[in-house]
Amino acid sequence: MTTTLRIERSMPGATVAVQDRHTSWSVLLDDQEVGRIAPDEVFETRLPSGPHTLRLTSTGRRRSPVRTFTATDGSVVEFHCHSQPVWPLMLMALARPGRWIALKQR
Repeated sequence: MTTTLRIERSMPGATVAVQDRHTSWSVLLDDQEVGRIAPDEVFETRLPSGPHTLRLTSTGRRRSPVRTFTATDGSVVEFHCHSQPVWPLMLMALARPGRWIALKQR
């Protein structure tokens, strides 16, 4: 059987992303690009059961941390992502590009 991976990209609350608001991001599943996700979009793909890694990348070195998860048969694994919403976090992300994209499992 397979599992569904669902990623929602939207800014939390009333915040507005200053960077990457018109850029689609690459979805890397187990270090292989499986698609792209645009702002205010939901990305879905099927994947086999078992352990996996997930990372999103933008332009240059901007990316999310690597997230690991285990997919079980017939389940839906959900993540939410967005760029850093406030200036102090964006400045931190410039120094640590692996924190540019927030990626959290629901």
